[in-house]
Amino acid sequence: DNKMPNERRETFAQPYRGGQKLCQKRNPGFDLIRSCAIFCVIGGHFFSIHTAFRSTVFSGGSMFVQGVFNFFFSMGVPLFILLTGYLNATKTVVSKKYYRGMIRVLVSYLLFSVITIVFRKYYLHTDLSWLQWILKIFDFSAIPYGWYIEMWIGLFLLTPFLNMLYRAIATQREKQALLVTLFLLTALPDLLNRYGLHLVPGFWQQCFPLTYYFAGLYIREYQPVISWRWGTFLILAICLVNPIFNVLFVRDHTMIQVSGGCNGVLGMPMAVLFFLMCYRLDIQNKVARWSLMKVSTLSLDMYLCCFIFDSIYYPWFKERYFVDQSQFGKYFLIIVPMVFVSSLLLAQIKDSVQNLFKKRI
Repeated sequence: DNKMPNERRETFAQPYRGGQKLCQKRNPGFDLIRSCAIFCVIGGHFFSIHTAFRSTVFSGGSMFVQGVFNFFFSMGVPLFILLTGYLNATKTVVSKKYYRGMIRVLVSYLLFSVITIVFRKYYLHTDLSWLQWILKIFDFSAIPYGWYIEMWIGLFLLTPFLNMLYRAIATQREKQALLVTLFLLTALPDLLNRYGLHLVPGFWQQCFPLTYYFAGLYIREYQPVISWRWGTFLILAICLVNPIFNVLFVRDHTMIQVSGGCNGVLGMPMAVLFFLMCYRLDIQNKVARWSLMKVSTLSLDMYLCCFIFDSIYYPWFKERYFVDQSQFGKYFLIIVPMVFVSSLLLAQIKDSVQNLFKKRI
């Protein structure tokens, strides 16, 4: 394992303690990636779930800008998985201690599932029996965004074995061949298997987390970098593909997602480019470092509770103010920060209560 850099070993969901002293030891690039990832997740909900962006005819400057941001915000979950691969590269020992690492995530999921069930039952008036609600905890639908936890559990259980597999590959070229193979299996179907066509094998498409995980391992070992100038240019170019294609070739139709999704042939390179731009970034400003550390620490809990605030703010704004997608520039900059800050505050309250409880026992 001599090729592995001497980094601090941690997992995506690992909490950080120690305030300012620990802040000095952290890699601020990781905190920036986590913070951007959770903001992308919350911002992405604006387009994919809570507004009529996908059912609105693509025309005008507002829809063009939204087309750019819609694709950019799709990389939230991929960034989390890339970071999981990078930070878990050294975990190859299968032990009780390793499996105990699941406890914090599962406790957070269970707690926010209960909170969300109460919210959905008494605020949203979703009429289900308590037995049905309990079953929703086990099928990861109590929190409508809970699919990520279901995916994460499998990835956590596989992590030591995935790392063993990766280390058994002898050369850099063979590891690159693994990444290319996974890319073709998981990204290419998103582009070529559409509109009734099935041009390439698509069975493994849903295994895209493995592609991101192994990409994180590869970045950890070989430390590739890209300049901010080139990274920004390439990401902007990728985000412009959908809007420009629709301007040139589509009329009186909703936006056609020619670029695919976050696991597509352009979505994967975009997430990797952003990761390479940020993971070795050194941030000197103490306020910025502390702020990113705080958001990074609470990012998992923010993910688990943001549905509550989505369900409060979006209906209220749409009922009173939001008329159509042309108002994107006004209300995106209000609603998304409100959901972000509210989720951060609730996650902080949960974390503080949990720490107080631990001290007492």
